[in-house]
Amino acid sequence: MTARDPDDRQAALAEYVLGTLPPAEQARLERELGPDLATEAAAAQEALSALAVALPPARPSAGLRARLLTAARGPGRFAPFIDRLARLIDVAADRARELLASLDRADVWQTSPAPNVGLVHLLGGPAVAGADVGFVRVAAGTVFPPHRHVGEEHVLVLQGSFLDSAGHRVGAGELVDMPADSSHHFTAGPDVDLIYAVVVGGIEIDGIPPEALRLRPKQ
Repeated sequence: MTARDPDDRQAALAEYVLGTLPPAEQARLERELGPDLATEAAAAQEALSALAVALPPARPSAGLRARLLTAARGPGRFAPFIDRLARLIDVAADRARELLASLDRADVWQTSPAPNVGLVHLLGGPAVAGADVGFVRVAAGTVFPPHRHVGEEHVLVLQGSFLDSAGHRVGAGELVDMPADSSHHFTAGPDVDLIYAVVVGGIEIDGIPPEALRLRPKQ
């Protein structure tokens, strides 16, 4: 078998983690990398997450950078999160894929009482019954106001990053758990809107009625 050019291999890895690599090429990549595939795929996913927030990876060629940027900015950028989202909100992988594909549509987002914050209200599976489930989009550079978690909160970052009031920076692909009765605020990164999936037992923000903050699907 002819050895694959390093740039071609990196491009194949990018498509692998995005879920767009054709089956025959996927099988070839698995044969070439063997037990190293998981490590290489994780590195490619990290590079894609960095590109999604305009952080350059380690010296890619101009052609590879262009291909990665195209993938990182399109709907396929959410493909690596399908399985994790499905587990988080207790839905089938096909449903998680549909939900992620909808995030670039303006009509799915609703306004919220918090400035520069949009919401998508979802109905999760039995494992998250009773919790508020959905997507949250916070405009780049926006401070999400101080709030208290009524119940536990589980967040999966899908795009962008945020700096928590405790000083922790969280980026795409990271999962954050907050205990009940904890309080904090955070600031979305400056380069791209922050988008995350959330399962939460409700939050309280001073001056905003609790019902206005509930993530309930449209009837």
